[in-house]
Amino acid sequence: MAPVGYWGDVTSSVDWCEENYEWTPYIAEFFNSWSSIAMIVLGEACARMNPTGYNAFTLLGRSITVVGIGSWLFHATLKYSMQMTDELPMLWSISIACYIAVTSQYKVNNSRVKHMLILWTLFVSVMTAGFSGKAQFVLFQASFNILSLVMAFLCWRGKRDLENSQMGHVAALFSAGIKWYLAAAVIWLTDTNLCSYINGLDSSILPFNMQLHAWWHVLASLGLVYLVVLLMGHYCLLKGIAFKLRYILGVFPYIHAE
Repeated sequence: MAPVGYWGDVTSSVDWCEENYEWTPYIAEFFNSWSSIAMIVLGEACARMNPTGYNAFTLLGRSITVVGIGSWLFHATLKYSMQMTDELPMLWSISIACYIAVTSQYKVNNSRVKHMLILWTLFVSVMTAGFSGKAQFVLFQASFNILSLVMAFLCWRGKRDLENSQMGHVAALFSAGIKWYLAAAVIWLTDTNLCSYINGLDSSILPFNMQLHAWWHVLASLGLVYLVVLLMGHYCLLKGIAFKLRYILGVFPYIHAE
């Protein structure tokens, strides 16, 4: 019999592979909650280490911080309202990233692009919040993943420009970020579709739960920091801002303006 937690019955449209209230009655998914801190740290790093002077990058960082906070609340409670604090900011964050990339890479009307993205994000947000169950889960994943593919293409264009400008070491952030994301995606898909085989319970082939969704948080956050820094480097290139690429502990990249 599953333990009864402080937040009561699960009302979210998805309940992840981690056993609920296994470690404390106050946090539904212990590892999934605390691993969300990786996104909070990333968001604050992006917001504070912004050498471009472009406030949109700071806004992007803050929106990622909100995603991390929402993810913590969602996994801690497994309530539908808290699920929205996780998923909707993800849509807002990627819309901000799309705005930065599109307006810096193409000669477009910035105001028009901004308004179009705002309207699209509001529409998808209302539709996502208005559905429930599997339909809500599929709608959110489809909307977010479409924008993710758009961003992957825009990051690739940035990589190409950096390579053409003899900045291959910065362009390499693209392949590194994609590799981290692919690893995170494999982990997410495994956790979502093969839970009964890896949760450490009766039908599991493993004697313990590997907490793959928690690892998804960490690896996806790491992949994201590489791609955000790539966008910053590309922006600096386009605007003629001299910069150097540096690393913290040889793992976490950041741009330092000269």
